[in-house]
Amino acid sequence: MTTMQEDYNTQREHLNISEYGRQIQEYVKHIQSLPEREVRTKWAHSVVNIMATLNPELRQQSNYREKLWGHLYRIADFNLDVNCPYPVPTREGKARKPSSIPYFDSKIKFRFYGRNLQNMVDKVGEMKNGELKQDLVNLIASFMFNSCKSWNNENLSNDVIAEHLKILSKGKLSPEGQDIVVSPDNSPAAFNQQGSQQRKFFKRGGQKKGRFNRNNGGFRRH
Repeated sequence: MTTMQEDYNTQREHLNISEYGRQIQEYVKHIQSLPEREVRTKWAHSVVNIMATLNPELRQQSNYREKLWGHLYRIADFNLDVNCPYPVPTREGKARKPSSIPYFDSKIKFRFYGRNLQNMVDKVGEMKNGELKQDLVNLIASFMFNSCKSWNNENLSNDVIAEHLKILSKGKLSPEGQDIVVSPDNSPAAFNQQGSQQRKFFKRGGQKKGRFNRNNGGFRRH
């Protein structure tokens, strides 16, 4: 009785890129064995076309052909002598770590306002005094009032908004409460939409909703 040896994948050669399957890797090995460079190059172009069919999502990228050639070299373990139409990928280049993404290291003083408002305050704080600057301060103050109303369900007084502006601008803005003109958005739909978006943001970040417990005083309409 003859015992038949099973051919398991675990006993086969490791796949450098498993998404393309073993057949593509066998094609690449065949290319490596061809003696003439011109013939190897012709086969390489054919295999890249097959890889493009097997990986259609990659076609959505503008440089998908270059990426496919990079995959071809990875499958060949970077041992492929052909006329590559792009810079030849190297093992060192693949192992190079990407540059770190810079993150803001400064904390937001009042989180319910968001970082965009902090950026606006910084820009307005650098402007010269004038009617445009005051209009922008009123616009920012209105956003602050509506944001706090939406997130904390509290009405900030003009004096509190003026104090927050001084803190956020690090003293570059020093408005008085009586000089600020706030335009509240009394639309419940607007409050609900903005509040919903902020709650989703904090929920995704694992942050708990905080409360602003400062005594805000009364709200003065203009």
